[in-house]
Order: sequence, then structure tokens, then C-alpha cells
Amino acid sequence: MAGRTGTPVTRCHQLAGVVSEILLTLLRERAVDGFVSLAEVERVAELLRRGTITLDEALRVHESGCRKEHARPKGDIGARSNPFQRLMVRPFEHLLTGENPIFPRACLTNYFMFVDHAIGARLHAFEERCRAIVQALLVIHGNNLTWEQFYSDPRTVQTLQGALTLVTREFGQPNGQALWHACMVRPVGEVQPPPASCIAEVYKSLVQTHRGLATAS
Repeated sequence: MAGRTGTPVTRCHQLAGVVSEILLTLLRERAVDGFVSLAEVERVAELLRRGTITLDEALRVHESGCRKEHARPKGDIGARSNPFQRLMVRPFEHLLTGENPIFPRACLTNYFMFVDHAIGARLHAFEERCRAIVQALLVIHGNNLTWEQFYSDPRTVQTLQGALTLVTREFGQPNGQALWHACMVRPVGEVQPPPASCIAEVYKSLVQTHRGLATAS
């Protein structure tokens, strides 16, 4: 629902509308030739303060709706989410946003193919580490836990640094650059790979993030 200016009507605005309608109805009943005395206005105001059947019901519905709204989880971490994969996308997630993202999400399969190769046997340990961090944060934040809280946790930052150390180390291997490009330029179904400039931006983001984390530590 929207107001006359096109802005959304909140629950409180709706309640104010109910009060206004009751007030206008009572004033119209007491109007004489379209006029209402100040004394009548004061009596109507006192009547509203004591409550009316219509107003009491509106307040009850409003309170019930507010309770449901505030009881709803505010977090955005789903049970099926893979926190390690979300973490490894963090350095270049700005390329994934928008209606037509520069980096097609379908091509993340290519990216994770390289990440899995670079991390190797330690992949499971990294995934378990991220899940453990999420579980620990859920104890504190409950269902209101957000990805931003996960990303900013010192344990998460340390995990990202460790994973990027392995990824950037692979870049420096004899066949590392060739493998990176071979993975990233593969078509995924009917989705074409991202342009070379985008692949270079992903590479740059990973290297700079790793360098920044290493300096900070």
C-alpha cells in the first residue's frame, strides 16, 4: 500500500488513519452547520483517550502485527548457505551485483574449480572452520545473524587470509596463471565467460585483499 506521495504506508501510518477516521466521524456527528465548538472537540478528544470499540480493536490488531514483525528473523544467513564459498567471493562480490552483473554468477563454478585446486586437501578443513564460526555466532545473534557480522569476525578474517594465501601461491606456480585462465574462460552451459577485463579484476581483487590482510596482521 502506498500513500498519496508514493511512499510506503507503514503499520503506524495505518493506525493513525484509523484514529483520524474515528475522530472525523465523531466530529461530523457533533457538527452544526459544518462547525464544531472547541468544547465539543475537547470532549471528542477525551472520548478517544478513554477508547472506543473500533479503536480498541484497531490497537489490538496493530499490536499483534507488530509482535509478528519484530519476531521475524532479521538475519540473512540461510541453512543451506556455504559460508566458505561466500567468504571466497567476498573480495570481488561488487562484480556480482546489479541487474546485469559484470561477472555472471553461473561462472562462479569456474572460479571455485580453481579455488578447489589451489586449496587441495585443506578444502574440507576450511569449510568446517567457516561452519563452526557461523554456529558460534548463531549462539550470540540467533536467527538475526547477518553475513556482515560473519565477515567482520576476526576468526573469519583469519580464515580468509589463510585461504587466499594458498590461492595467490598457486598464481605463482609454473602453470598457475595458465590454469587460472583455463578455468575462468570456460563457458558454463549457454552462459559465456566474463570478459578478460573482468577476469583481470577478479584476479586483482584477490591479490590486493590478500596483501591487505597480510599487512594488517
